[in-house]
This record gives sequence, structure tokens and C-alpha cells, in this order.
Amino acid sequence: MIEPGGDGDNFDRNWRALQEAHYLHWTRNEPSNQIQLAFRQHWLTIQELIGVNFLGRRVLEVGCGRGSLSAYFADAGWECTLLDISPNAIELARRAFGAHGLTARFDVGDCQSLPYPERSFDLTFSVGLLEHFEDVSLVIAEQVRVLVKGGMFIGYVVPELPENVQKNFTWICDILSAIIPLGQKPEKASIFRSNALSPAYLEIMVRAGLKKLGATGLYPLPMISHSIDFPFTLLPPAAEAVLVRHFNKILSQRRMNSGGLNPWLCPEGFGQAFLVWGTKP
Repeated sequence: MIEPGGDGDNFDRNWRALQEAHYLHWTRNEPSNQIQLAFRQHWLTIQELIGVNFLGRRVLEVGCGRGSLSAYFADAGWECTLLDISPNAIELARRAFGAHGLTARFDVGDCQSLPYPERSFDLTFSVGLLEHFEDVSLVIAEQVRVLVKGGMFIGYVVPELPENVQKNFTWICDILSAIIPLGQKPEKASIFRSNALSPAYLEIMVRAGLKKLGATGLYPLPMISHSIDFPFTLLPPAAEAVLVRHFNKILSQRRMNSGGLNPWLCPEGFGQAFLVWGTKP
């Protein structure tokens, strides 16, 4: 069962108050920090999942935040719509896209009652949204409603998993937290996060009418920072560059050991997140 939760006010407070909320974790160049690296890998994985001959180019990101993954879709020529309940998040996304010459539609709205008619999009997705809601069935059903026939739903879920890859690196983050001056530590509003894994979501997706369901764990790397909770706080650029070089070596080794398979995939429960998907018949 998915636990109760969801706190739009705290999300909006964090988007408004925290400097790291202004980072767009997208780049056309090589990633320069660990979260840029993660979003590049998310994009490559989603491209692999949907295939090069996907049926359409209209995509909706639900609960978009600053829209880091949508930026990849926009840069690839998709017709992007970004929706968030937080006006602050939408304004951050609008400014970030404008600064990078990316185009999209930006809407403030509730993911439990999407302001779009049926058959408006070919693809809907969310990043770090589903785990924050009690009525996840309604959130998913609304995305299915606005999909065209043959359209795809993708959910990137970040569950509360104290025993995942992060557990072996908690001590590093604790050290960083201890040595960062108190005045530099961000004060973040608490956000609920469910510990449910993919079976709970897949069951709801079946009830919503989706077919060709799938799920996989992903993001098999630790997050190294004095403040890893949403929104993630980056280390100084030199430290981030070291991490990116090290993480790229790990991913290259994983690809070699798997015979060339996508190194971003991993067993569910081990990685930082998992992906669920399905198609509207």
C-alpha cells in the first residue's frame, strides 16, 4: 500500500527559498556535476525506452519543478508542456528555458485534475512526483486520460529506501555536513516520501487501463553532498568535477561487466530510484 502524504505548500516553499532550486540540471555539453550526469543518464534511458520511432512529439511533464528532463525533450524538438502546482517552480522553469533558448508551454495546475482535454499528449512523465501523494491512482489516471491511443506513461519514482546504494556512503555525507559552516546549510521544509516499490504502482496502472507495463531500478550511484534532500545541494565545482570523472568510470565498468547493457539500470531497491511505464491501448 502507498502511504499517505503530499505537501504542495512545502514544495512551493523550497522552490521559493532555496538557491539550489535555481539550478537547471541540463546541458548540451559534458555534465559538470553529479546531478547533470544523472539527468543525462535519465534522458538516455528514456530515449532507449520509447525508441526512435515514437508515435508523436507532444510531451507533458507533470510536477515539473525546474524542468531539467523536459529541457532534453525540448532540445530534441519535442513540443513540451510543463505543469506544476507551485507558481515559483513554474517561474524558475520559464526563466531557465528562456536563458537556454528552449521553448515550452508553462502551466500552474494540479496533477490530480489536469487542465487539458483528452488525447492532448503522446507522452506524459514525472520525476520524483508519484511517491509524494496519497491518491496516486488519481494522479496516474489523469495522465492516462490526457494521452492519445498508443501514448506512453512514464513515472520516475524516488522511494524512501534507507538500505539502497546510499547506505554505504552516508558517512561521507555526514562528514560533509559536519564541516560545512552552519550558515551555508540550507533549511529545507520536510517533504513526505513513500517507501513503496513498483508493484504498488503497477497495480494502480493496471486499474487505470495501461498495457505493456514495465519497471526497472535505476541510478546505481550514491549522492554525495552535505544536503541530499530535495532540492539537492551541489558541492563546489572542483569537487563535482572529481565526482563526475569517478562516476563515469564506474558506469563504464558496469557497461563492460554487463556486456554492453545500459549501466544506469540496476536491481530495484538498490538504486536511488525506479522507473515504471505503460501504454494506453
